[in-house]
Amino acid sequence: MFKNSSFIYPLLFSLALNGSLLDSVLASPAPHVDAVPRAPAGISIPIRRRSGLADSDGIFNADKARVDVIMTVNKHRRNMMNYLSTQGSLPEGFEIKPLLALPVNLLQSLTGVHVKRQSESLTDENNDELWDGQISIGSSSQEFLIDFDTGSSDLWVPSTNCTDSLCSSKKKYDPSASSSSEAQGGSFNIQYGDGSTVSGPIFADNVTVAGISVSGQHFAAVTNLSRSVAQTPFDGILGMGYSTLSNLNAPTFFETAVKQGAVPSPEFSFFLSTNGSELYIGGTNSEHYTGDIEFHDVNTTPGYWKLTNGSISVPSNASVVSGIDTIVDSGTTLIYGPTQAVKALWDSIPGASAYEAEPGFYTYPCNQTLGVSMSWGGKNWSIPDEHMNTGYTDGSGKNCVGAIVGQNIFGAQSSTWLVGDTFMKGVYSVFNLGTNQLGFAQLA
Repeated sequence: MFKNSSFIYPLLFSLALNGSLLDSVLASPAPHVDAVPRAPAGISIPIRRRSGLADSDGIFNADKARVDVIMTVNKHRRNMMNYLSTQGSLPEGFEIKPLLALPVNLLQSLTGVHVKRQSESLTDENNDELWDGQISIGSSSQEFLIDFDTGSSDLWVPSTNCTDSLCSSKKKYDPSASSSSEAQGGSFNIQYGDGSTVSGPIFADNVTVAGISVSGQHFAAVTNLSRSVAQTPFDGILGMGYSTLSNLNAPTFFETAVKQGAVPSPEFSFFLSTNGSELYIGGTNSEHYTGDIEFHDVNTTPGYWKLTNGSISVPSNASVVSGIDTIVDSGTTLIYGPTQAVKALWDSIPGASAYEAEPGFYTYPCNQTLGVSMSWGGKNWSIPDEHMNTGYTDGSGKNCVGAIVGQNIFGAQSSTWLVGDTFMKGVYSVFNLGTNQLGFAQLA
């Protein structure tokens, strides 16, 4: 990711080490309940936490929020460009939006916000914005701190050929130091809102994530970085979406792991928390959830982990927003929805109003119970009020800024919502590549 903004989260990374690969695709209708808890059988890698959209005094920082919006829009703009390249046409209702630019003065004001790299293997760098952890590449096990992002599909890290000062704090991939490195044709190129690009040649090499190793994994070793990316603690990004979104036009790491039999099950799961967060590869960790997993079929057409027929409820309206598509993205901090639908949601909350300092955001009395929940035809999955609060509007502490934002991320005609960590922190999330299903369970 630069999935969301230039700030990052900690995450704990776990891997299942036993079990068997699923042999067939389940055909049960959504929601499907998996009533058989799985025992943990893997290893955990700790991750760090980063600061969010509020400053240290708890007051919402509109500049950080603006960067978050711009980077989120541009990220999914790139995804749609990649999808058009691989599939020949865009999904219905989706469009390639204009590139949003980061104002120079805004970028300069935030370049001093830098979270130093810690010694832990995995971290929630900036208080629920990005989740990162360690991987290694090549026969020489070159290590990198990586952002794990279900909303993108490429792996890239800096190259030793990146001599610009923006690469000075990053770990760099040296193909000459790996006997398993193989140069590939073509090149990788993505553009950021500050007018710069992340680009470089493509390689195939061995990649290991917390003990799960694959061979011949395609990735980019970039020779230049965006200034906005350079300010983040992570070295690169590992996308966990579908490969139809790939700029490399190659299978993702997890797709490769499943194909090569490197994981016991084609599932990975997220537990996002202030402490002890975890990405579990190869199954689920029953220590972090209780009860059944409610699975829903994924519409893979856009290349995302996309669920259909969703609804959002508040205490005053059991279905204030309904019939929506939702993309679940671990690389996004907030929840974004079409502007009119988001307005309808906030209009149903007493005391809520538009936030003048940043279009698309809304404020509400901090002592107001919100009670927002989401559903896909099964259980209502509540979003805890504390996860909905991104900071105070001022020092009085009376009004807060909400985490559901009106922004047409995927186009003016799209009803698709982008659901990030604001929701994911309140549930245990299970992504099943074998059945193309996404499931949620109650946190333990």
